[in-house]
Amino acid sequence: MIFESWFRFRDIDSRSMGVRVTKMPETVRAERRVERVEIAGRNGSLHVDEGAYSSYDRTMECALINRRRLDEVAAWLVGSGRMIFSTEPDKAYDVMISNKISIAQMMRTFQKFQVTIDTKPFKRSVNPFGDSLELLKPQAVYNPGTVYAQPSITVYGRDITLNINGMAFPLSGVDGHITVDSGSMEVYKGNESRNSKFGSEEFPRLETWKNTVSWTGNVEKLVIEPEWRWL
Repeated sequence: MIFESWFRFRDIDSRSMGVRVTKMPETVRAERRVERVEIAGRNGSLHVDEGAYSSYDRTMECALINRRRLDEVAAWLVGSGRMIFSTEPDKAYDVMISNKISIAQMMRTFQKFQVTIDTKPFKRSVNPFGDSLELLKPQAVYNPGTVYAQPSITVYGRDITLNINGMAFPLSGVDGHITVDSGSMEVYKGNESRNSKFGSEEFPRLETWKNTVSWTGNVEKLVIEPEWRWL
């Protein structure tokens, strides 16, 4: 049994709940969605790559130390949230616990139980704010992840054009600052939408390894929340 192993779900540590991990989930890489198409009269197959990845299931085996906490643990290990494992303490997964048989039922019978974890394809930094970048001048930005990032970029200044890897992202009517959030595909200032100020149909992305970031116009600084991701 791996008594030193632990996990954290929705900011609650398994050790504080009296749960021991007896078998960690297998490390799995998300599958890229590629459709295989057979065309009559054509040799070989045609592959249509969506450029996206699928979620996947993993199973973790646990044991309950204190049976009196059964209902508390069963209520905790349900639904969606962020999960961190002792095997990768610097990464966080977005998961849904999706057991078909209730954990409470398994614990009443065996005191051991399995957790089925429906896992989204990318893992992220445990402390994403620690990855924040402040740019006072144009420079290269390096993505340490294994897949492109969808950053949130806050621009301090006035009318400007961002240039990332040779692609232009015009911003007009900027008053003080504006945020371009690639993850949500929204542009805003505080709680107010500024989508009409954004002159591009595409949103910025930071490719793996080196990215060139520059701008034209009156810019005080850029603050980038990169949201690095790993498969």
